[in-house]
Amino acid sequence: MILVHVVLVKNTKTVMADTHSAQYYIGLMSGTSLDGVDGVIVDGDSQKIISQTYLPYSKQLKDGLRQLTQSGQTSLKNLAEIDIQVAEVFADAVLLLLSNAKLSSDQIVAIGSHGQTIYHQGGRYSMQIAHGALIAEKTNITTVADFRMQDVAAGGQGAPLTPAYHQHMLNGKLGVVVNLGGIANLTQIFSNKVVGFDTGPANTLLDNWIKRCKSLDYDREGLWAKSGLIDQGLLEKMLLDAYFQKNIPKSTGPEYFNLSWLDRYLVGNEASEDVQRTLLELTALSISKYIEKGADVYLCGGGVHNAFLVERLHYLNPHSHIMDTGELGIHVDYVEAAAFAFFAQRTLAGKTSSLPAVTGAKHTRILGAIYAN
Repeated sequence: MILVHVVLVKNTKTVMADTHSAQYYIGLMSGTSLDGVDGVIVDGDSQKIISQTYLPYSKQLKDGLRQLTQSGQTSLKNLAEIDIQVAEVFADAVLLLLSNAKLSSDQIVAIGSHGQTIYHQGGRYSMQIAHGALIAEKTNITTVADFRMQDVAAGGQGAPLTPAYHQHMLNGKLGVVVNLGGIANLTQIFSNKVVGFDTGPANTLLDNWIKRCKSLDYDREGLWAKSGLIDQGLLEKMLLDAYFQKNIPKSTGPEYFNLSWLDRYLVGNEASEDVQRTLLELTALSISKYIEKGADVYLCGGGVHNAFLVERLHYLNPHSHIMDTGELGIHVDYVEAAAFAFFAQRTLAGKTSSLPAVTGAKHTRILGAIYAN
């Protein structure tokens, strides 16, 4: 059975056969923080990042995505327009990468594009926009996209996918990788197995609360949270939420953990900085419960720049060695982008990337739809 879904076929055999004539792959990622696109060029032989860039979304696009993901309401026309806009930003990120690295499109084997998640219901459906056909057309580079739905069709959560890359990244080492994105996901790498899942919110609630209260996009270094006090009653109520009680495999997103979710737990007389402090503690605790004493822990994602969040993770795990993925030679902001370059390479080689033990799928699958160019 051929598991790769070839959506647009142009010289497909040539694309497959020529994977050894060039050595570079591009990975593109935009996470649940909805802030923009991370892009990398990776050497396919060494897996080292040779160029990286970040291209932010415009305020208008960011606001549109936030409305789309958190309200769940839109028109087909609006959805199509946002899809096109996001794809254009992804394509622009590729062109910027090529310019910075002084490479041409014909030196790139393929792009691996995660796209922008706008809806995720683990085990049922997962939608990422920034359609690969438009990226392939604008960049003249074969693009692999829509990585999640093959796993979902096989009965899996469709997320997180990055534990397979985390295992490759650690290269035989044992430890824990924690991605502090909008949603936090955690990978435990043991001697004979890999376990990975979404622990709950990381930046998404922190960013949205400060946006509501102070009209800021994020809490720089966690200083506003640090100025508040933990509301123990609020914290205990949130920790009793059904998601935190679920067994693995499990995955989630901002369509669940959003301000509407938070509002259910608020009385209305809380100091805004105390809510921020409590949300940060919620993130730290929901991650730390899965970190074993003495573990080597590698942090990545935008939340690494929240100094107070990192401080709390150190405090709650005093017997573990907490560092960031820079120790492994991969910048904290580009781990996930590099993962999708890695997945694209595996897809074109006909290799699986899914881990059924992580997602709960019935079988391993070759992930991604190929838009050949």
